[in-house]
Amino acid sequence: MNKKFLSAVLFGALMVTSTGTFVSCKDYDDDIDRIDNTLNDLKSQIAALQTAVDNGKWITDVTPTSDGLTITMNDGRTFNITNGKNGAQGEKGVDGSKLTLDAEGQWLIDGEPTGWYCAKKGETATVIVPEVGNDGYWYFVNKETGKLEKSTIKAAPVTAVEADGICTLTVVNPDGTTTVVKLPTTAASITELEIVGYLNAAGQFTAFSNPGTADNKYEMNSSAFYAKQKYEWEWKDKDGSQKVSGSMAEKTALVSLEGASLVVRVAPASADLSTVSMNLINSQLKEAPIALGAAKAYKGLVARDASANGLWSVPMSSEVLSDVGSLQALKQNFFIDANGNGVKDATEKNIAFALKTPSFISNYNLAFNNIGLKAANAFINDDDHGLVKDEDLTHVGNTIYYTGKNEKSNSDPEDRSYISVKLGATNTFYFDVPTSIYKSQIIVDEFEAQNWGVKIEGNTFTVNKYFDKATIPSFPVYFNYIELVNDGSIKSVTQTVYIRLERSISADVTLDAKAWTINAVPSKDNFTAPLKKMYDAMSAEELTNWKEFVSSYDYDVYQVNADGPTNISRYKQYGQDGTNGSKTIKDMVSLINSNGAIISNAVDAASIKVNLNQEWPTNLAFDKEYYVLVSFKDSKGDVLSTAKLPFTVNIPELSTFLVKQQGVFNGTNDGTAYIFSKDYNVADNDVVAMQYDLTYGFVKLAEKLAPTGATATTLTFKTNGFINGDDKNSEGKIVGLAAMSGANQGILVPGQTNVNASDAILMAQKGKNGKVYGQKFVVEVADAKYVGKYAYSDNEKKAQKFTITMKSPIKEGSISAADGSKTIAIDATDQQKIVESKFLAKTYSTAGTKYQLFPSDATKKGSSIYEWIKYNDDATITITSKDDKVLKVKEIKNTQEGEDGYEGYVKVEPVNPAYDTTGDITVTVNDVWGFSISQDITINVKR
Repeated sequence: MNKKFLSAVLFGALMVTSTGTFVSCKDYDDDIDRIDNTLNDLKSQIAALQTAVDNGKWITDVTPTSDGLTITMNDGRTFNITNGKNGAQGEKGVDGSKLTLDAEGQWLIDGEPTGWYCAKKGETATVIVPEVGNDGYWYFVNKETGKLEKSTIKAAPVTAVEADGICTLTVVNPDGTTTVVKLPTTAASITELEIVGYLNAAGQFTAFSNPGTADNKYEMNSSAFYAKQKYEWEWKDKDGSQKVSGSMAEKTALVSLEGASLVVRVAPASADLSTVSMNLINSQLKEAPIALGAAKAYKGLVARDASANGLWSVPMSSEVLSDVGSLQALKQNFFIDANGNGVKDATEKNIAFALKTPSFISNYNLAFNNIGLKAANAFINDDDHGLVKDEDLTHVGNTIYYTGKNEKSNSDPEDRSYISVKLGATNTFYFDVPTSIYKSQIIVDEFEAQNWGVKIEGNTFTVNKYFDKATIPSFPVYFNYIELVNDGSIKSVTQTVYIRLERSISADVTLDAKAWTINAVPSKDNFTAPLKKMYDAMSAEELTNWKEFVSSYDYDVYQVNADGPTNISRYKQYGQDGTNGSKTIKDMVSLINSNGAIISNAVDAASIKVNLNQEWPTNLAFDKEYYVLVSFKDSKGDVLSTAKLPFTVNIPELSTFLVKQQGVFNGTNDGTAYIFSKDYNVADNDVVAMQYDLTYGFVKLAEKLAPTGATATTLTFKTNGFINGDDKNSEGKIVGLAAMSGANQGILVPGQTNVNASDAILMAQKGKNGKVYGQKFVVEVADAKYVGKYAYSDNEKKAQKFTITMKSPIKEGSISAADGSKTIAIDATDQQKIVESKFLAKTYSTAGTKYQLFPSDATKKGSSIYEWIKYNDDATITITSKDDKVLKVKEIKNTQEGEDGYEGYVKVEPVNPAYDTTGDITVTVNDVWGFSISQDITINVKR
């Protein structure tokens, strides 16, 4: 869109001031500040306005004032444009005026007709904006000559002309010349316009989701009517004080429509379509005989004056035509009548229409499909409440049956004699064949309308106050309409409906929402919500009335979905397998008194209690919102108050069970596990399989899965048995899972398998310890069900995947001198004992556990570390000399119990040293898995 709308620089007497606040870019703010601060610098003022336009701003309203005009921009900023007396800044200005076009194409000044037209109704023409001449008079275009022509209308000093999406400001200068400024309006800001569907009279939306069957157009049904004679009618209330009369001339032509409003989408979404005039045109720019009213924000999705999502409803009505000439000519407005007979056959195509604003035209994709007129039935609010013509009403005693179609829903004669409506709720009359209806009118006796606060708008009405809250009598509403008939005649129909206002005290109170996590202890799997918020919403008098009138209560449970709530009250509880419970979701709900007991009288209700008892159905999603709706009723069934309890149901995150031990995983998903012997180890040819108890990798895993007094959660692990999970590994399957206890204790199953997480060990396959060592093995969650019922999703299970690298605590340990060095000093005597206290041996880390190289039998029995070590036949470790010509190892002996001061040792013998010398010994400790640690220790021999 070309935003350079400001075509001149104001000078002379024009003054611009601004008020209000808005948010925009810094340049725009700075320019607006200049308007406030330098009123005499008009060039700066115009530059600021141009900047506003360049930043996407447009005019939403122009209002004449006593001293000029007030212009409102779409950001809320207002500008006061005035013309000071004799051009003197600050003096009293002169009234401004605003020119617009009416539906007939006539120019209006401040709403008053001028007699000048840009084009007659139904004609097409280019709108030429009127101008103010040097003589101070308005010049309008003569539509016959296409030239401007002087009128007799004197122009105001400051004027605005709105046409084709542009607001043209004209200011008369002191010398009689004029200065013109052009600014965009809302219509000029539109970049997209799309018809997405339509609403019927009941407000029900029908989407144009697919093109019609013909010509790739969206189609709406319509019916053509041509009056064969003049008709008159009069509608009135019972005493005749309220009257509405009408007439239809002979040869009147009109088209009745299936839709009451078009639903359109506009971009930008911030554009206020309610200020934009629209009509339907064909590709020759000829208007359809259908009138479009002022757009309203589509309240089916939003409830505000400006539609935040760009959706608007545009009312439609048939235009009454008097110069068509025939029914055939009327129908030819809507299809290409190649045969010239006014009857559309299979080969003839409907005419496509587009929605046109002053500066934008939508796609040509809306067509009207003609259908024949047929008898229509009227309803109020829903299809269960069909109306009966007054002459056909059934009277039994004092009961008048307003309908014969809802006997199943209202079998009681008294209830069927009136319709109950809610205070302030919109009640809608509608038809099953809307294309057969011309006009309709609701009439209510003036006395009843005043007493009950009845407001009527089109085919809808609301009842807004109680006249008699004790007995609440019914009162008549007269629904009148004109039904069109195929033969060119009409029927004037009056249907009387008796309306009774429900006794409502406090409706639609929403309690604080509950986010519930199913409790692992069944008796604790319930929550309550106090009804205090509902009672607090009532005044003291209302609460007194509530306690007096309340007689019963009922409740239902709903699931919230994108297309509206679904009543799930009758869904079955979990039962034995999740599908065959004998109880329903509704059975989970009860009302309790202040002592926690289930109530017998509605007046005692203090809280809502929802008792899940681990029976929430597995087919009800945890990612949905739910609510309980409790209705308290009087003896007639009127709803006195409602309380809505929103809640969600969930289970703990799977990750809450699998909290990784810092010492194993160090904050990652890759764990390092040190193998160690247990009773469940499996020996094969004196080689113990490498294995790791997976519960040691997680914080209190077994306790979390099966807490005391709670229902256990089932969790199983799986691994495919390959290094890094690679099934193409040439080594084949070399690791698997086994159970610590039970029938499968210690039995290794390579490959895909499920083992209970609290009973699982990761184990090497026979003879594969060397291949397993130091390699990563992928372990996944095979299955997980909270309290054994509620399955975790595949994504949740995949997120818990981890790896384990198994290592030997002996091989990864250390051996050194007692001081941590690798050197021990001895004297050069014949033989020297290097005792236990001279050495330091640790498992798998610098902070590992100390163990003895020469332990006694009692020491071995006192620690499982010694179960990890594979000793020689004489129960000792291996120590050798690296050079027996320097140093010989003569004896290795373990600590002997019972001999004071006797500790284990290795005896070495220096070989005839003449001087100080050194020799190395190698200390080797083998583990039961076939791995070892060897450490050289230097022996310093002193002469």
